[in-house]
Amino acid sequence: MAHRFLLPDIGEGLEEAEVVEWLVAVGDVVARDQPLVEVLTDKASSELPSPVAGTVLRLGAAEGERIQVGEVLIEIDDGSDDGQDAPRPADTPDATKADATETPATLEPATAPTGGRVKASPATRRLALEVGVDLAALRGSGPGGRISADDVRAAATMGELSVTEPLKPVRRSPVSPIHTELGQMEAGRHDLRGIRGVVARNMARSWSEIPHIHTMDEVDASLLVDFRNRIRSMDRRGADAVTHLVVAAVAAARALRRFPLVNGHLEGDPADAIVIPESVNLGIAVATQRGLIVPVVRDADTLDLFAMAEAITEVADRARADDLSAADLSGATFTVTNYGSLGGRFATPIIPPGQGAILGLGSVAERPVAVDGAVVARPTLPVVLGADHRLIDGDLAEAFRRTVVDDLIEPLHLLVGD
Repeated sequence: MAHRFLLPDIGEGLEEAEVVEWLVAVGDVVARDQPLVEVLTDKASSELPSPVAGTVLRLGAAEGERIQVGEVLIEIDDGSDDGQDAPRPADTPDATKADATETPATLEPATAPTGGRVKASPATRRLALEVGVDLAALRGSGPGGRISADDVRAAATMGELSVTEPLKPVRRSPVSPIHTELGQMEAGRHDLRGIRGVVARNMARSWSEIPHIHTMDEVDASLLVDFRNRIRSMDRRGADAVTHLVVAAVAAARALRRFPLVNGHLEGDPADAIVIPESVNLGIAVATQRGLIVPVVRDADTLDLFAMAEAITEVADRARADDLSAADLSGATFTVTNYGSLGGRFATPIIPPGQGAILGLGSVAERPVAVDGAVVARPTLPVVLGADHRLIDGDLAEAFRRTVVDDLIEPLHLLVGD
């Protein structure tokens, strides 16, 4: 019997997904729960497993094509009808006969084996590419010979294979590495797909819908640097993960609790309602090999400095390992982006869809500062707040930014409560 598997209702208001990579081909024999395809929504990349064993009859979309919820994703003959003919080619008209059963596919994290070639998840393939390991030369330790990320790391560290050294950054200054692998693409026309396509659609929507205002400051970070160094020397869980970003995230969460309108957003097209969420959920912008990913730290206003450090480290590591679900990327009420980690000083960050503001952090570096009438070199931190001017006026934007800045200038505030 031919089973037609439909793209499921993904939830979170999403109605379509992009086929990133087929893990099987027409004619392949697949096992139950074997991943069939990697798809990308505006929230996350996921693999869809097969609910039956059988032979692939037809693929419902090409790689790079976007498919709507409810459309046929793939057809598989499970051999349950003894009188059924042999598997038909994909272009045979009756391959989608009317009596085929229809089963919605299910979304699973991209961590399972592939079929019809070297068995490894997309995340493992990316890791192998980064460290220069040839997957074809590995023997996988997982089910059915699946190659795991641990297999790749073991090959790279134990020297079992000839490992190519990854590209090394060319440093322009101690705070601004320039990675030579950035911005590479062959001449010609390329389809806008994958994470870059998601980012492009979201940025176009934000820029066209939201009238942005930005307020900026550059603060003396002397106490912040000293605070961070002292905290990181403590023998306490999470202490070694405290960074300027973590301190700013805690400060922002406190300020959002004080000014709930900044934690809100507008709804409707055109906007006709203000929504104030019950929770403070911080989106943390993370640069990955595939592009910019913004995982969410939930209930951020309930986390102390050390819990925030652990939470941000955990979601950032998972983002870079391509191990996030749609839920991990949904529900942010406010975003913090640290372009200073790339060496940037000032920028005007764009507010993500469904939010009312964004906090941007520049690089901490020694710069001239006036102290008691004299110009001295002090570490400074550039801070930028972007706000939706339909929702947030200049006075509120300034009050919010100053509240965050006060905690950055004297971070001991974060240890003594409100």
